Amino acid sequence: MSKRKRIQYNELNEEIYAPKYWTTPRLVVIGFFLLFMGFLVNFSLEEKINKYLQTTLGNNTACPIQFEKAELSYFFPKVIVKNPVIMGACFGQYNNRLELKDIKIAFSSPSFYPVGIRLHVEATSGKSHINLYPVLSVFSQNVKIEKTIIDTQLFAPMTETNMSPISGTLSIEGFFEFKSGQVRDGEIAVVSNNFSLPSQNIKGFELTQLNLQTLNISAHFSNPQTMVIDKIQIGKDKAPIEMNLKGQLHVRENDFMGSQLALDGNLKLSQFILVNFAFVKLFLPESNTSGNYKMKVNGPLRNPGAPQFL
Repeated sequence: MSKRKRIQYNELNEEIYAPKYWTTPRLVVIGFFLLFMGFLVNFSLEEKINKYLQTTLGNNTACPIQFEKAELSYFFPKVIVKNPVIMGACFGQYNNRLELKDIKIAFSSPSFYPVGIRLHVEATSGKSHINLYPVLSVFSQNVKIEKTIIDTQLFAPMTETNMSPISGTLSIEGFFEFKSGQVRDGEIAVVSNNFSLPSQNIKGFELTQLNLQTLNISAHFSNPQTMVIDKIQIGKDKAPIEMNLKGQLHVRENDFMGSQLALDGNLKLSQFILVNFAFVKLFLPESNTSGNYKMKVNGPLRNPGAPQFL
């Protein structure tokens, strides 16, 4: 067994004088090689992602989505879909389109319930900022909505006139769980402190802008077939219109917009509304001129029909 040569305190190790492995030229060559390989891998994967998204989103006849391109970023890995456009076929308005700025899809964290991968999907359009956290799992899928602000102008392309029937900003928080493509559980809350009805024509009647300020909606699923509407509050004390409703939505799995809505509650109209919008009296019971009414709404979600007043 050979003994290693001991180095005196005033001596230097001979290895110091040996040629260095990580020389500058070698580092430069390795750096260029890694950069080139990274470019090839990135280009190939980015190209595949673009083709997949173009095929999946663009060829969906029920709801086609077009976009400029998809960019792949390895620094905090994410996919950025540039300038997506949701075509009007998605909401039955074939002459309209909803333009977004970007959609960013990034890895968020592992999910332990259900076991899977949690993503962060971020979309922006004007003053709207949407944050979704979907979980990809073999057992079930769920999506959490957090810190989402919707400018109601986002709804304009969803109407025939391309104008939103409501105005203001909505704060949305929620959670939904899906199995086999159907909602099985969830809850949602929508709040606005600057809610209003803009000037518009409703069935031939001219309506000037009404500042109602308050909008508060909360609902949850009690079972896969029933969504409980805990609260629909529009306006508050001394507002031109004050409405409070609650009820249920009986869900049709294969036709959600055909789900049956059943709401009841109270409607209070100020004297300002009764005097300046005389046409509303056509929909109110002649025997009740107090401005306070019992209200019911029943029918399919896509067209619940005219409310009933008592």
